[in-house]
Amino acid sequence: MSSSGYRHVGKATLRKDALDIVTGAARYIDDINVPGMLYAKVLRSPYAHANITHIDASNAERLSGVKAVLTYKDVPEWKGGIPFPHKRVLDRRVRFVGDGVALVAATSEEIAEEALELIEVEYEQLPAVFDVEEAIRPGAPQIYEEYPNNILPPGCPFFGPTHLKEIVRGDVEKGFE
Repeated sequence: MSSSGYRHVGKATLRKDALDIVTGAARYIDDINVPGMLYAKVLRSPYAHANITHIDASNAERLSGVKAVLTYKDVPEWKGGIPFPHKRVLDRRVRFVGDGVALVAATSEEIAEEALELIEVEYEQLPAVFDVEEAIRPGAPQIYEEYPNNILPPGCPFFGPTHLKEIVRGDVEKGFE
């Protein structure tokens, strides 16, 4: 059957919001402002793998307009993840460039940015791994203590249902029949 027999396949689809976007009428999340709203910023790691040996947020906390500064010291058991919380949101160890080190909430975006610059962090850089093959080699740097040799156990629930323990390949041609 050709695509002409379908309602959408093979046909251009007009965006319902196109006119609003090109005329500047579209509203984005940055356009929303409610009374008492706070702005959040995240201080991120410059290192692929490191321990935080010292962190001092006291100067950021004293900055006028800053309502909260959080580090791993403030929320040691705060975890996130899908489908269940399994990774610390702020940890003493960073595991990738851009991993969260501290969170700031302030009365303006500019104040939150300024507060990030006032947070003092000292790191102990650790050896890093950059691909799966390197990570599972004997003696590779350990990323998470909970997963020896950087290997997830079969049926690890945060990567899918526990009954999915292996990949089985079949006959592709037979499947398309």
